[in-house]
Amino acid sequence: MKVRFLVMFFLLLGTFVLLVVMKDYTPALTEMLKNVPEGFLEKFGVTEDFIKKLSEWNFYIITQWYGKNLGQFVPILAIIIAFPIFAREIENETIELLLVRMSREKLFNVKFFAPLVFTFAALAVLALVPIPVSWFIGERLDTGLVFKYFLVEMITTYLWFSVTVFFSVISSDQVKPLIASIALLAGTTVLGGFVKTLSTLNTYSYVLKGDVTLWPSLIYTLTGVVFTYLSWRSFKTRDF
Repeated sequence: MKVRFLVMFFLLLGTFVLLVVMKDYTPALTEMLKNVPEGFLEKFGVTEDFIKKLSEWNFYIITQWYGKNLGQFVPILAIIIAFPIFAREIENETIELLLVRMSREKLFNVKFFAPLVFTFAALAVLALVPIPVSWFIGERLDTGLVFKYFLVEMITTYLWFSVTVFFSVISSDQVKPLIASIALLAGTTVLGGFVKTLSTLNTYSYVLKGDVTLWPSLIYTLTGVVFTYLSWRSFKTRDF
């Protein structure tokens, strides 16, 4: 758990550092893109105005860090941290030893909430690090928008963490909850992206936009609570 957590954290932190370094090359990139045939970039949603705005620090960080790099990894981070939490103990047959030492309720709370708190802490550092960096280099950053993205990322993390833990509780090995969670993430993203009436299923659309609207936020939070409860009920009644 510790190794997995640290690898993911420093990988994402390194991605941010690389993104900051690459900011100095945006003027050169802008010049290169001017030579691209007219109308080609528009097919991919990249307009001339968008390219010009990339030279602005606020626009660059919001779109490239929150709207792409960090946002894309938020559900993956939650899944990678959560998938072996219970399944590993069940697979290695160490769950019985743990249950001898403490009650099921205490064991569930420790195994569920400790990793969740550490994941939230890592996310807080990754989501808020652009603020002190902006102050240090003397650039303006819309902190209000940053905190909106942070809240959305917290909700998305809790949702996929609780879903993955549920799969981890009902599985007997570590592979099944990982595959099930990734398959569910991929399936809901595709359905939400292509079927308009099911757009709420696409959590990527939610987390990458950073739009703290009531219904998606409430639905995702309540879904996370439901899966947390289902995880507890399954763990409480399962025969180990």
